[in-house]
Amino acid sequence: MLGKPKLYVKLGNDPEVEVSNVINGLQFLGDSTSPNVLNTYQQNTGVDGKTLIASNFDKSTVNANFYLRFSDYYNLKLAKHEIYRLFSSRKSLRIRTDAEPAIVKYVVATPFDIAPTENFANDSQFTIPFDNPSGYKYSLARSDEINTNDVDIQMGMYLPTDQECAYHFTTTSFQIYNPSDIAIEPYEQKHDLKIIVKFSGDSIKLTNNTNETEWSYNKAASKSDTIILNGVNTTLNGNAASVNTDYGNITLNTGWNSISVTGATDIDITFSFPFVYIA
Repeated sequence: MLGKPKLYVKLGNDPEVEVSNVINGLQFLGDSTSPNVLNTYQQNTGVDGKTLIASNFDKSTVNANFYLRFSDYYNLKLAKHEIYRLFSSRKSLRIRTDAEPAIVKYVVATPFDIAPTENFANDSQFTIPFDNPSGYKYSLARSDEINTNDVDIQMGMYLPTDQECAYHFTTTSFQIYNPSDIAIEPYEQKHDLKIIVKFSGDSIKLTNNTNETEWSYNKAASKSDTIILNGVNTTLNGNAASVNTDYGNITLNTGWNSISVTGATDIDITFSFPFVYIA
């Protein structure tokens, strides 16, 4: 199988599998996808043209191509059952290829057919169109799980080569790098961003000086407490605690972000998020 494309599939908590290893005679040929940009316009009466109101990444389609070799009609029936059982789930599948081993997509299969290339043939070539509801691709590992020697890094992730990226900090001023194609926006776009905070003091405030977003926790805590800003919701030791905050949130621009911490000096902060890519 050396040199042939590989597709890895993971459903829920099940182990990840490579499709040619679990379905006899099936070979992945590659996939293709493109960003699907949805532009919204407003018509202004008496004015030529339209005004752009918003531009969003819409649901996209991932077309995965396959070749199936079988010995006879009965073997085809068995292989079809195994293929539909693997891909046609009512749950989201995580897929990745050996061409982008550190990048994943979360997809749902849409209807597809498997038929011989011609009557009495012993092979079939078919395509599974997957819906990609988010329209995004994500890093396999989260920011706080990655280091420069990790297998979870690949070409095209846009991590800087001249400076190490850190996502765990114990100082009151630091830099965070977002290599994503887009800004990480927990409020506007519901992006996944967890900020795990431990501190001693009466309060703490995080400010992204690059874009002026900020979040404050306004009650005293000790280093044994774990406070998590998960998107726009805050918990204290697993219990809802947004009432203790200013209901703010932190956005990460693409590239470097300058973060400052005030109100506490004994701190331990981790930024945890998947990198987001659009193509």
